[in-house]
Amino acid sequence: MRKLFLGISAVALICIAGLVAARAAAQDQTSAEAAAAAASQPDQGTKLRLAVMDTSVAAFRKLDADNDGRISALEAADNPRVAAAFTLADKNKDGYLSREEFASIGSAAKAP
Repeated sequence: MRKLFLGISAVALICIAGLVAARAAAQDQTSAEAAAAAASQPDQGTKLRLAVMDTSVAAFRKLDADNDGRISALEAADNPRVAAAFTLADKNKDGYLSREEFASIGSAAKAP
């Protein structure tokens, strides 16, 4: 009788552990989706900082240290505002900001 009770208890614990793991996985997936959605849109503070950023040709040339016509993540690190907006501004996800992508940083912040 004792072995039967221990066996049923073990099965019950395994079932409960599986249920808890499934719920945790579902919650993690939901949290990851929410975080991804939030990361793709700048918050109000970021929009405010981006709105006052200089996106002129002169600013682009100053950041483009190797004069290859694009700004890498390392070059963007010289300007904290550009570095903060780098991932959002890199529309084609090639790891560089083109002149057009750099110019869109300021205009994206002004859009509602």
